[in-house]
Amino acid sequence: MSVQLNPAESPGAERPPRTHDLTFGPEFRLHSNRDYGRAFHRQQKAAGRTVVVLVNPRSRRSGGKPRLGIMMSAKAVKTSVRRHQLKRWVRELFRLRLKPVLDGFDAVVLFRQDPPEGEDCHRRLDEEITGLAAKAVKALATPGQRGGRKR
Repeated sequence: MSVQLNPAESPGAERPPRTHDLTFGPEFRLHSNRDYGRAFHRQQKAAGRTVVVLVNPRSRRSGGKPRLGIMMSAKAVKTSVRRHQLKRWVRELFRLRLKPVLDGFDAVVLFRQDPPEGEDCHRRLDEEITGLAAKAVKALATPGQRGGRKR
């Protein structure tokens, strides 16, 4: 039995060059509570009807690559299937269109409510998140208090 390889799969064949990076690896994700806390504490944000986008500038020595975190509560988005759909959708938007906008920033997308479903649901969500991300990057950071005991 012989296995024939496709010419493009042969070991000596050249692969076509990648025009841009479309991965969403660990270097593009927020991992720790500290990362999320920085975005919440500095409050460089823009709010829309269904989402809030919080951004935090990254230092150039840390690589400066944009990173993304997505948060939504079970109260805001009822079913886990829908929560995972929205997370996948936002990650895809980040990979395709938000990386240049958020270059040098950590971003947190916080869902206030489940976006209404319909024909143009995803298009409207894309436009809202993209517009809010650009607005948040241009906003001035206003550090605020995060809870704690009032005196």
